[in-house]
Amino acid sequence: FLLVAFIIYKLVSIRPIIFAITGNSLYSKGDKEKALSYFKKAYAIKSCPPRVATSYAYLLLRDRQVEESRNILEPLLNKKGLKLQDKAVMHMTYALVLWKQGDLDSAVNTLEEVYSYFKSSTLYESLGYLLLLQGNKEKALSFNLEAMDYNNDNDMIKDNLAQSYYAVGDYDKAEEIYVDLTNKNLTFPEPFYYYGLILKHKDNLAKAEEMFKKALTLKESFLSELKKEKIEEELKKALLKAERAEI
Repeated sequence: FLLVAFIIYKLVSIRPIIFAITGNSLYSKGDKEKALSYFKKAYAIKSCPPRVATSYAYLLLRDRQVEESRNILEPLLNKKGLKLQDKAVMHMTYALVLWKQGDLDSAVNTLEEVYSYFKSSTLYESLGYLLLLQGNKEKALSFNLEAMDYNNDNDMIKDNLAQSYYAVGDYDKAEEIYVDLTNKNLTFPEPFYYYGLILKHKDNLAKAEEMFKKALTLKESFLSELKKEKIEEELKKALLKAERAEI
């Protein structure tokens, strides 16, 4: 009887993890709605681990459900006994919530606090990007150079560094990175967009048009300030500049 009770207890206690694994599998297959429903089931269980709750909050954020994401994270932020990595991921996710709710400075401060005790590629990606949005060009460049030292195989870190070079006007160094990135099978549009801007600046208009059009084929992310309207606007400018050059 005790063995049966123990088995039942273990099965019940790991239900949130089973639901989360199922949700992750569905999300990776593109079934976002069903994936979120499984994470919701996991979160509704009292024994739901903080890391599962944080994953649910992150997926809600990516789905533009910002307030719902914040409502999950805030009760967890001061929870005692968290593993260091779980605490860091929770605060990194909360920083993105703050950013999407219009408080960029608090988002950067939160990520810098995480940076003081925890380093990861995801942290470097997020903080490197938000420093760019904050407009502190030299600080962003310095940080993104450090990020490359940490992980020089990460395409988002490479893009952050290239954007930093672009921001300070060093188009040649930015272009070196973008030549490499735009020859990869990327799923995010920023490298094609910024390489297009550099090519337009250098009057390589046919190639710039190609880059902008490629950027438009890639999915827009809620966790990016680059929107299709902005890409379309630069494509129009490149086409207009090419027409004028032919006159």
